[in-house]
Amino acid sequence: MTENHFPAQGNTPVMNAWYCLSFFVMGMLICAFLPACVCADEEALPSPFIDPDDSPEPFPTLYPPPDSEPLPGPVGGDAGWFLICSTPSGASVNFDGSDVGYTPVSVKVYSTGSPYHTIRVEKPGYLVWTRELNENPAPGETREIHATLKPDPCCRSLRITSAPSGAQIILNGVYQGKTPKTIDNLITGTYQVTLTRSGYETWSGSVDVRPDSDNVIYVVLEPMFAPITSSTLMIESYPEGAEIVLDRTSRGTTPRTLTLPEGSHTLVLRMAGYQDYSTSVFTRDKENARITAYLVPLGTVPANTPAPIIVASPVSPSSPYERLYHMGEEAAAFRDRYGTSALLDAVQKPGNEFNQDTEFMSIMDRNGTLLADLVLESWIGEDITTYTDQNTVPFGLVRRILADHGGGLLYENCIANNSSSGELCISAVIPESDGIIITASRHTNEEIPSFSDLILASLLSSSSSIALAESAPGKTACQEVVIPARTGDTSGDMDEKSRLFDADKNGISLLPVIYALAFEGGGMCYGFEPEGTDITLFSVSPVSDGQIPVRWISGTSIEPREEAVIHS
Repeated sequence: MTENHFPAQGNTPVMNAWYCLSFFVMGMLICAFLPACVCADEEALPSPFIDPDDSPEPFPTLYPPPDSEPLPGPVGGDAGWFLICSTPSGASVNFDGSDVGYTPVSVKVYSTGSPYHTIRVEKPGYLVWTRELNENPAPGETREIHATLKPDPCCRSLRITSAPSGAQIILNGVYQGKTPKTIDNLITGTYQVTLTRSGYETWSGSVDVRPDSDNVIYVVLEPMFAPITSSTLMIESYPEGAEIVLDRTSRGTTPRTLTLPEGSHTLVLRMAGYQDYSTSVFTRDKENARITAYLVPLGTVPANTPAPIIVASPVSPSSPYERLYHMGEEAAAFRDRYGTSALLDAVQKPGNEFNQDTEFMSIMDRNGTLLADLVLESWIGEDITTYTDQNTVPFGLVRRILADHGGGLLYENCIANNSSSGELCISAVIPESDGIIITASRHTNEEIPSFSDLILASLLSSSSSIALAESAPGKTACQEVVIPARTGDTSGDMDEKSRLFDADKNGISLLPVIYALAFEGGGMCYGFEPEGTDITLFSVSPVSDGQIPVRWISGTSIEPREEAVIHS
């Protein structure tokens, strides 16, 4: 039996060898086939390939290797625009995290760039409006995005005006600027308001800011140096129903009789379908005045527009330069509607309503920094009150002081004129509002004389001008008068000395400028010599015991200063 197993055992080495050879051949075939499959799979997939389900951590930032080309940007350079508008306009716009201006504003985007954008539109007193965009305009296309802003139900505005304007506003103990001013974003409730102005009694009172009213207050300030005076003004129009805007404050509709403080007032009548009617009137104590205005339909210019009937006797003939003041009022209305930035841009554009052949607009802030002036672009951003003309008169200083005291007409040396003689400009200054001073000016092509150092020293000296007359006989001398201090145009009861500075040949009174300078510490200004026809230089001293000393250079034989310099 044992011998029968030997043949089977003898075959085992042969079979083992066969199995080994078979496994070897199969292994070689697998090794040859597997790389081909892997390569085929890799070619079928983009490189690199990352499955988000296999990556629990955020994707790493891929940086190019050193010395390689930067990652490519958007293909192509075609651009389109988004035109962003709002109701109301003048709202600030933030586009993709950047402030781009005020509505309406255009934003340029690349058509092949990222199609995702964010827009944020804001305006005080309104809820913030936001929008996300997921597409770009086509090349050359302009797409309009319109934001309808909704009033903030929790906050309201408070409009504070005063007569005269320029009063400092303290609201709940915090300074808010000067009248006239609109204070936005106030929570409804009761506020304590205090108004202060140089030469006037302080006014204090409580004001309710309500969600269902216009929230407008008008305060008549009581002068310190003069009794309270009042008069009536009857305002009527044809047709009736025109809105009455008196001293920039809405006072109802025509016909209406108003009780006013004594002094100068500006009046604007507005009615849909008709041109705005503008004029000024001076009212006296216990005197009744009446204005009848004939409104002109839009788009028509009648051959003879009936003049207004003003029963109150005028102080002087109406100045032809009163139109400059109306230009300034239009600029102020433009700013209230579209915002300060839009006004500054408009003033810098030649040939528009703010810049004509002989008339131009200038805007500065309350600190004297020039913000916009087409004829003097190189000085924008500078404090022009630090520069003086050939007679050492600071540019813009009288303008700034007059704006703080209700505005008016004044004579200035044209800041853009760089000759030794200078050029006389007539300017209308609008009352300062929210830190902005708007001035409309007109060239006169009339020279301003240059005065010698000796004459200027005598003008600024408190001593008598006799010494100067003796040192320069037959040439010039300084004169001086002392007038009562007033806080406004009180022409109705002027003394003879004050009448020296009443309306000149251009219908412009120097009294408002004199009063403003006197209550602000004194200063120099230009004007026509009393009872004369020559432009000269005045020096106004501060108020002392209710009196104002005023000195001026008289005489026509003026010697030009040598090497006179305009800008110092």
